[in-house]
Amino acid sequence: MEDREERIRRRAYAIWEKEGQPVGEEMRHWEQARREIEAEDPSENGAEEEGPGTIVAPSTAPRQSAPGETDEG
Repeated sequence: MEDREERIRRRAYAIWEKEGQPVGEEMRHWEQARREIEAEDPSENGAEEEGPGTIVAPSTAPRQSAPGETDEG
């Protein structure tokens, strides 16, 4: 199997050709290719997959006040 970077490179090249070989769009093509490859195989992005039903909340999420609670310091 091809490594991840090679797959992205080939996909980006195909996107470039399909769009008529425009100049200056390399980064956009690379990012589009990377997203497409990751969508095909989520394990390609290096992140661990969450199990079914797992809820992940960011620690930086704003806290919502409970009814009747004020936001005074």
